[in-house]
Amino acid sequence: MGLRKEKTAEQKQKNKADHLPVGKFFAWKSRDVSLAAMNTIILGYLMIYCTNTLGMKAALVGTLLMASKIFDGITDLFAGYLVDNTHTKWGKARPYEFAILGVWLCTILLFSASPEWSNTLKAVWVFAMYTFVFSIFSTLLNANGTPYMIRAFSNNRAQITKCSSFGGIVSMLGGMVVSVSFPILMGKLATSASGWRTLILIYAIPMMLLGVCRFIFVKEDPKIDEGNPQRVSIKQVLTMLKKNKYCWIYAGIMGLYQLIVGLGAGTYYFTYIIGDISKFGIVSVLSVILLPVMLAFPTMMRKMSIGKLFAIFTGISIVGYAIVFFGDANFSIVLIGIILSTLLNLPLGYLGALVVMQLATFNEYNNLPRMEGSAGVVSGFASKVGGGLGTFLCGILLTASGFVSTTSSSTVAQPESAILMIRMLYSIIPLIGCVIILILSIMLSKLSKQMPMMEAAIQARIANETTETPAEPAAQN
Repeated sequence: MGLRKEKTAEQKQKNKADHLPVGKFFAWKSRDVSLAAMNTIILGYLMIYCTNTLGMKAALVGTLLMASKIFDGITDLFAGYLVDNTHTKWGKARPYEFAILGVWLCTILLFSASPEWSNTLKAVWVFAMYTFVFSIFSTLLNANGTPYMIRAFSNNRAQITKCSSFGGIVSMLGGMVVSVSFPILMGKLATSASGWRTLILIYAIPMMLLGVCRFIFVKEDPKIDEGNPQRVSIKQVLTMLKKNKYCWIYAGIMGLYQLIVGLGAGTYYFTYIIGDISKFGIVSVLSVILLPVMLAFPTMMRKMSIGKLFAIFTGISIVGYAIVFFGDANFSIVLIGIILSTLLNLPLGYLGALVVMQLATFNEYNNLPRMEGSAGVVSGFASKVGGGLGTFLCGILLTASGFVSTTSSSTVAQPESAILMIRMLYSIIPLIGCVIILILSIMLSKLSKQMPMMEAAIQARIANETTETPAEPAAQN
């Protein structure tokens, strides 16, 4: 009887420790919603803004954004090293939250170019502002994300899992508001360059204010780094890149995923294939049916590895992209395909922190610092390059297919070759990317299987080091 009461008390204590405070949860997700809104706008609409308002060639825009990603890769690796070696009164990662203000200021400037500028000035402006948004400010936010989360939730895996899973619902709903409203307002306002500026300001100002809430209301737990500041050297980062193969596997998954997102062919598909850009917003409205899936993630993760979860959802997305291709201009069929293909966004978009925690454990098992920042930016680097490559491919392939650009913000007739290419960019090319992601996800699942063994070995090593620590010499009388 006493043992049963003791177990009940322990369980209650564990449940209390694993409880996720509601206020802290929403404060934490505020910046994610803000950043998701920016990504929705730039990744979804920058290309069509450049080709249909500024009159820039699609190939030129794609090349500029791809070139920016090369610089982005350098800053990504530096940002991870910077976060890993930061120790301030505010914490390790929290100080970099202010970068969200830079993200939105440069987004406003990015969409403030004039069609009257020379082609050279347009190119320099788009390249510079895009680079500031992603290579500087977003890079700092991506690098600080996982280290901040680990310290904000005291390295409590249950809280982090809940925050990642349930938080995905909040991020999705926030992104949905932008995805639904933006194309509607775009149809009314974005008929000129000045209309585009007004449109961006409508979103930028409230999102800037929302974005700083995480910094204001969520503090780091100083106990996580107490007595163990773990100074990281460049040599240790290079050793991690050499030894931790799972960093590269996860980087490959995220790089291909962002390549698919970076293709950004949805606006073109609904403009020229479906024939109504406003229907693009309906896609986001119906994605609300995916929310119950997010609620099931914590339960699913108790029964399967993250890699296996990735693989299952990737397989569903492959079916979805095939349906989109064969659906052609049939909106109802295409909608079904889009919903299925969008399922891949859920685990890849919202469970990354849990993967990085496992990568950090692998580092520690190999006698390295955990390096959550550096482990995370490897996939961040791949994501940036993948997104840039996707935009590059979209621009190059559209231009090669004979796509006609315009400065009038109006829809012009496109040749059949361009129409076919838009269909390929929105279905077949993403499908091929998903097949490769499926293979990599199966490889990643092996990391989860090794977690119990590695965690036990780490604990045994720590206990052994503690036992072998010499006692303080007794004081002399």
